[in-house]
Order: sequence, then structure tokens, then C-alpha cells
Amino acid sequence: MKLSKRVSLQTQFRIEQVLFKSFYYFCRSIPSSWVLGMGRRIGRLAWKLKARRNTVIKNLRIAFKDKYSNQELDKIAVGCFEHFGREMMRVFILDKEAKKPLETWIDVEGQEVLKKREKAGGILVGGHLGCWEIANLVMPKIGEDVTVFTGTHANKTADKWLNQIRRRAGTKTAGSQDDRTELYHAAKEGLVAIVGDQSPSKAPIWIDFFDRVTDAAQGPALLSLLNKVDYFYFSCLKKGDRMKIRFRKVEFEKADTRKENVQRLTQAYFNILREEIEAHPEQYFWMHKRWKKCEGVDYGEKEALF
Repeated sequence: MKLSKRVSLQTQFRIEQVLFKSFYYFCRSIPSSWVLGMGRRIGRLAWKLKARRNTVIKNLRIAFKDKYSNQELDKIAVGCFEHFGREMMRVFILDKEAKKPLETWIDVEGQEVLKKREKAGGILVGGHLGCWEIANLVMPKIGEDVTVFTGTHANKTADKWLNQIRRRAGTKTAGSQDDRTELYHAAKEGLVAIVGDQSPSKAPIWIDFFDRVTDAAQGPALLSLLNKVDYFYFSCLKKGDRMKIRFRKVEFEKADTRKENVQRLTQAYFNILREEIEAHPEQYFWMHKRWKKCEGVDYGEKEALF
């Protein structure tokens, strides 16, 4: 999002780069618990500054309708801001986190479904839920060769630094600027992980998400079907002081055409994602304008911090 309506995009990029580098070196000089605590406070400050507050509340109301009172929605929203403030700061110490013994802070469920796949390749698809960056760094520790599709941030310099941190944590990355043929072949030879729940910029398919017909990316399902490899759902949720990573094979009823199979497989993935969001609404990234292409949904003018 824009910092200010009075600041140009290029100026914002420079500010982001300075902040990114400053936070990176600062966070590595203090205990990890301080870093995460600071992130939580940054998240609460963003709530008070009304950064994307209207978008978050609107999305919660779209998703849950009248399930929660206004007071309950505010509580979920504050929890969401605090959660992602903390996880945003965790990124700066991701490679340090990767050095901690797995059993001291992470529980893994469903690893056997990965081991039972018939081919070496496969697609892992998750959502902007919980602590997905943690799931990526865990994969090499459980003996899986994974390439993480990260997309590309508009701020190329910050994007480069972020991917360097991910690689130091043991994650292989591929961005939207990389050769898609390589990603296709990577899905044949190992696992490709994609967080695929946001509104795509082009070539969408249409699925149901929280009882609204909305657009979704077809790439993950298409990669699975073209390579004839299994399609898995993954999540990493915060459970008190620990993390729980879960893997599930996504099953669907096959149709006669590839187009329909892509739609059905994607829908099956979104059904699982919805189930986990409903159980942990404060850990979903409601800041994204997820239903912006839906009829009757208006998020209003573009939001800025000030």
C-alpha cells in the first residue's frame, strides 16, 4: 500500500529500501523475542493509524456476514494486525530461526502424505494464513526438495534482499520474472510451493470463496495436472508458543476437460483454506482486497497511511 498520497512511488521505494536494510541489521543485534514483540506492537500501531483498517473490516464482514458482532470483528482485526506485524518482523530473522532445532518449536502433521506420493514431483499450495514463510524453511529439514514461487515485489531491491534471506534459511526461490519452463520442470523433479489465494492479475478462473464467486489463479492446479503430480495443501499456524505445520492431499472429482479439472481442483483447495481460516480468522491476511473483482464489492478509494 502507499505510504502517502503525497509521496511518489519511486520515493516510497527508496524509503522502503532504507527501512528494510535498517530493520534487518537492527533485528539481528537483539534477541528474537524482542524482534517478534516489536512486530506485534508495530501491527497494533498500524491498526491505530487505520492502515487498511477499512479493507480488513469489510473483508471480515464479507466472509462472516453476521456471525460476529462489530466488537468481535474489531477484536479479530486487531489480532490480525498484531499477528502480521509479528510475522513481518520474523522475516528479518528467518535464517536465524531456521537454525533452531525443529522439535523445540514446530510440530509437523501429515508428512506421511508427502512420502506416499507416486512421483518425485508435486505441488504444495497454501494461503496467506498463519506463518507460511516458516513452512518453506522447514521443508529441507524433513528431507524434501522444494522450490518456492515467491512472485515479485514491485520494489525490486527489497524483493532481492528478501529472497536472499529466504535462501540463507535454506529455501530455493523462483519469482515471476524467472523462466516458467524451469518451474514446470521443477514440479516434475521435486515439490513446488505456491501461496495462491490472492486475486491474480490475469488469466483467472472463477471459484466460490466464502459464498462469493471470485477470481483465482489457475497456475498451481494447471502445473499439477500438466505434470500429472499430486496436489497438496500446506499450512503453518501459530499455536501458543509453537507452530503447527500440516500437509493434506487435495482430492477432487475429475471431469472430462482440463479446464473443468483446473476449476475443480482449485475449488477443492479453497474449500480447505476456508475451513482453516474459519478456525483461525485472526491469522488470515485480510489486508488484501480479495473480492475486488466481485460484483457489488467496492473498497472505496486507495488507502494510504497518511
